[in-house]
Amino acid sequence: MRIGSIMGIVIKVNPFFLLLLPVASVYGQLIPTLVVFAVVLWHEAVHVLTALYYGMRVVEIEILPFGGVARMDDLMQFEPHIEAAVAAVGPISNLVLLGIFCLWHNYYPIDPDWMDFIARANISMAALNLLPALPLDGGRILRSRLISSMGIRRATEIAALIGQLFAVGFILIGLAGIFFYTSVNAGILILIGFFVVTAAQKEKEEAVYVFLRYLTQKQRQVRSKRVMMTKELVATSEASVGEVLQHFTPSYFHFIWVVDLNGELIGVMTEFELI
Repeated sequence: MRIGSIMGIVIKVNPFFLLLLPVASVYGQLIPTLVVFAVVLWHEAVHVLTALYYGMRVVEIEILPFGGVARMDDLMQFEPHIEAAVAAVGPISNLVLLGIFCLWHNYYPIDPDWMDFIARANISMAALNLLPALPLDGGRILRSRLISSMGIRRATEIAALIGQLFAVGFILIGLAGIFFYTSVNAGILILIGFFVVTAAQKEKEEAVYVFLRYLTQKQRQVRSKRVMMTKELVATSEASVGEVLQHFTPSYFHFIWVVDLNGELIGVMTEFELI
């Protein structure tokens, strides 16, 4: 659901978050829920500002029940160092926000219960997002590191798979918590696991389309950068085009040395020729 826009960036709220508000109100947790909403919005706003600093075009921000996501028109996977930087500032921003509240608390004391809640909200947000699992910030940092060695598609699939494993872990821990302790926090873990597993699956499904966009936009990337680092690959004449493409990594222009089964050189292809 769209609730407005800032600087041309659409702000959306996930329907599940809207369902969460009346439930929170019934249990007397409406104001704490809105505080968490503000913490998430701060987290995503810092992502957006960092992306804009690097020249990325941000299309929209969607607030989810236990987090948020900033969607870019430009694919940051083409620039792994930018994706890592944009992802890293999210958890850092929560620690900075907590530091601001601590300084404020020193001069203008805040109710201890509220101060404790704000601290837990920011630390939880930072810790959750540091997990090396897509679609969390830690997963995006992990993918940016894997891309250089295995390419966009494979790196995305591995980071998303790790995300799904973490999500299953959340769900199992949550179910155990409900069964043994009837804990409300256990239910929250189950919901977090549900959203992480579905979002990770979406990342996996979109990996192939991201890779196709990478291929189709590579020529524009070369023209805009004017100078690029190169990466050389060696492939036998029996290798398929798909097998070679899987080794393509962003920020590099590829040359493919084609050899026969005896290792004799047949020829050299550029990335554009292969595509």
